[in-house]
Amino acid sequence: MDDRQATRDERDNRRVFAWGILAAIVIMLGTLAYFHAVQKRFDAPVQIAPAQSESAPAETPATTPAK
Repeated sequence: MDDRQATRDERDNRRVFAWGILAAIVIMLGTLAYFHAVQKRFDAPVQIAPAQSESAPAETPATTPAK
C-alpha cells in the first residue's frame, strides 16, 4: 500500500508541477500581450494642429454709460 501511495504522490506532484509551469507561461504571455498593446497605444504619431493666425478680438460696440 505504501508503494502505491508513493507512486500516486509522485504522479500528483508531476501533474501539479506541469500545471504550475503552464499557468506561469500563460500569465507571462498575457503580460507580454498587455504591455505590447499599451506600447502600441502610445506609439501612434501625434498630430499637431496647424498654427492658426492670431487675430485681434472682435470690437464690441461702444456703449455709453447709463445716467
